[in-house]
Amino acid sequence: MTVVVTGLGAVSCFGSGTGALWEGLLRASRRPDPAPEMCGLPTRPHLYAVSGDTCPADPDAAPRGRTSALVTEAVGQAVAEAGLSREDLFDAGLTVGTSLGDIDLAERPRAAGPRLATHRVAASVAARFGTGGPGQTLSTACSAGAYAVGWGAELIETGQADIVVACGGDAFSRVAVGTLQRFGLLDDECCRPFDTGRAGMVTGEGAAALVLESAGSARRRGRPALAELAGHGWTCDAHHPMAPEPSGEQLRRSAALALAGATEAPGAAVLHRAGVAGNDAVEATAISAAVSAACGDGRAVLGYAPKAVTGHTAGAAGVFGCVIAALVLRHRLVPPNAHVATLDPDCPLTVPLHRPAPLARPSVLVSGTGFGGNNAVLAWRAAA
Repeated sequence: MTVVVTGLGAVSCFGSGTGALWEGLLRASRRPDPAPEMCGLPTRPHLYAVSGDTCPADPDAAPRGRTSALVTEAVGQAVAEAGLSREDLFDAGLTVGTSLGDIDLAERPRAAGPRLATHRVAASVAARFGTGGPGQTLSTACSAGAYAVGWGAELIETGQADIVVACGGDAFSRVAVGTLQRFGLLDDECCRPFDTGRAGMVTGEGAAALVLESAGSARRRGRPALAELAGHGWTCDAHHPMAPEPSGEQLRRSAALALAGATEAPGAAVLHRAGVAGNDAVEATAISAAVSAACGDGRAVLGYAPKAVTGHTAGAAGVFGCVIAALVLRHRLVPPNAHVATLDPDCPLTVPLHRPAPLARPSVLVSGTGFGGNNAVLAWRAAA
């Protein structure tokens, strides 16, 4: 059964909406000023244009946590673009990717106790929009969002739902930043995924959402398809709690599953690449090898790493990747990669710099990896 996208939503460091996200990606510069504020590591969380009372100025008065507020805003945008009514959503599925859920509820002063049950984000979204179909919360670390989209597609492919809202989100966390600093995984200058001087990631926060729908359902409702899912694959390295398996074989296998049946190389790949040298090298090699083995020259694929400017949004990252893939297909452009002074000469992909590059072939691969060796890859193409 063909799965299509009929709605998109995003809340990022560029503001609320996919328009703000796309314009921000196109304006990416070689160096941010100041780097932490642009990339999502501020002394205070970014202020978003979140509507209503979902994210009040007084955190002690918040009816729910920040992640739930951000995800609810992104889902609202996607549902509106898809033209879904309350009746449409009654049988719709819901898949949510998040690493820490509403972590701010546990980190605020005088918190009553830990409230880290990640399913609470899904409960907030379901209560707000009335989704009554199958629901899952995925917490496979930083690949959670990619898993959420893949799982949502599987619900449609297996006939369990005609419509699924797939979303992901995570909010700024002092505990997470402190932990990453102790592991030496943060770059205190900026995130530089394709630069030889990369020294780690920069944390971000935000939420993204897609409305997935069977092609038949979209036709019956008279809704245009924004993108079509060509394939997806999941694997696990089972190698190390944090580090990727050095050969990248399981990630390559995920990409091969996503590319099964493809007749030409994808025009671009939206990479998980976050500025951690070892992880970045393994991912690029695995993706290029999978493309070369399945359908063409992996070096012809345009590699794009949005975390250079959005920061690493954890559970939202994979959903952001899919939203960006849909926008790339809509505009037939790949945004320029930011913060590259000296391009990594060993990268086996073509890397757009300084200005957007035209998308030569109407297909985009999205890669997601996470702690514990959890890999998810999705292949998107222009809707027929």
